[in-house]
Amino acid sequence: MKRKLMAFVAQLVGATTLLAPIIANAQVVVVPPPVYHYERLPPPRHGMVWHSGYWRWAHGAYVWTPGLWAPVVVEPGPYRVVVVSPPPAPPPPPPRVERLSADALFPFDKGGVNDIRPQGLADIAQIAAHLRASPFGHVEVRGYTDRLGTDAYNLDLSQRRADAVKAELVAQGLPAEKIRAEGLGSQDPIVQCSNGSRDSVIQCLQPNRRVEIVTYVSDQPRW
Repeated sequence: MKRKLMAFVAQLVGATTLLAPIIANAQVVVVPPPVYHYERLPPPRHGMVWHSGYWRWAHGAYVWTPGLWAPVVVEPGPYRVVVVSPPPAPPPPPPRVERLSADALFPFDKGGVNDIRPQGLADIAQIAAHLRASPFGHVEVRGYTDRLGTDAYNLDLSQRRADAVKAELVAQGLPAEKIRAEGLGSQDPIVQCSNGSRDSVIQCLQPNRRVEIVTYVSDQPRW
C-alpha cells in the first residue's frame, strides 16, 4: 500500500509543471482539481489484480471512477506456470481544465478561426505555450452554447467554435493528432436561469457559453 501511494505521489510530482496554476486573464478560468481521494486497498484475491480508481472529466465536472478487480490473464501452455504479474500502474493525475468564455472568444453567432477576438488569441497562445513546455497525453477541446436556439443550431455552433480553438492551438505548434475537438451544444450547463426578459436571461446564461480545454497528463489506458 505504501509503495503504491509513493508511486502515485511521484507521478503527481512529475506532472507539477502541467498542473501548476498559470496567470489567467479575466475570461479564462482554471477549474480547481479535486483533492486527493483516499481509496482503501482491498485484501488480495487469487487470480485477480486491483486497478486503483482515478479522476476523469465528464459532463462539465470531475468524476471519480472507483477502482475494480480484473482477472489475471494467463496464456495456456503444456506446463503449469506460475505467473507473477507486475503491479498495475498508479492512477494518472486528474486532467487540467481551463474554461474560456465564448463571449470573449467570438462575436455573436460567429465560430470560425478568423473570428477569434485578439484577446482570445492571446489567451489561447498562453495556454499553448504552457502545453509546449510540459509533456501531456492528449487535449480535448469542448465547445458549449447556452439553451437558447434550436439543438441543431447550438450543436453546429459549438462544434465550429471547438474546431476553431483546436486550429489555433495547432497553429501555435501543438500536434493536431493529440487534440480532439467536440461540440456539445447546450449540454452540461454550469448555471440554470429562470425566465425573465431576454436580455437578463442571456446575461444569466453567459457562463454556459464556453470552450473547455481539458488536458490529460497521461494516455495510460483505463478500464
